[in-house]
Amino acid sequence: MQLKSLAATLAIGVTLMSGAQAQVLGAISASPQPAKTGEPVTITANVDVINANYCGFVVSFGDGSADVDGVSDTQKSGPFTFQHTYAKPGGYTITLGGRNVQNHPNCGGGEKAFLLKVEGTAKTSAKPAAATVCPDKWKLVPKSFNAKTGAFACSAKPGSALPDAKPACAGDLTYFENGKKGQLGCRP
Repeated sequence: MQLKSLAATLAIGVTLMSGAQAQVLGAISASPQPAKTGEPVTITANVDVINANYCGFVVSFGDGSADVDGVSDTQKSGPFTFQHTYAKPGGYTITLGGRNVQNHPNCGGGEKAFLLKVEGTAKTSAKPAAATVCPDKWKLVPKSFNAKTGAFACSAKPGSALPDAKPACAGDLTYFENGKKGQLGCRP
């Protein structure tokens, strides 16, 4: 009789222990790899469901920006995706760890990490070249182009139709146009 009682007690203990397991942190990844500065990176975090129905986690982007908390539960079990943009090139360790979030206990398992390489983007000039600033059938006003600021003026016959595609103005410059005088351009 005592053996049956002991076996029953062990079975209950094993059942209780398996029911007490939390969800466990899964893999974390990022794409594209390598990433470019200024372009969004998609981070994917996974939580493996064992026998529990909820837990909390945190994602750290590795660049000193604020961490992001998340919750895995029966309504939302992942994978979880986050968008982040890196300002400087370099190697960043993105981590996934357990954290108490909204009364959800830490997800179980050890912290997961992913090393993301971020490369710089090619520098492009925001200032247009003199030969490309004026629309078709419009001519650059002599000495109006300022290579330092990107300011310029274009002219056409007075009363000419203004172009549908307006030239883009660099930096703090403002677009102007006057169809009656046949003028358009960008100025400070």
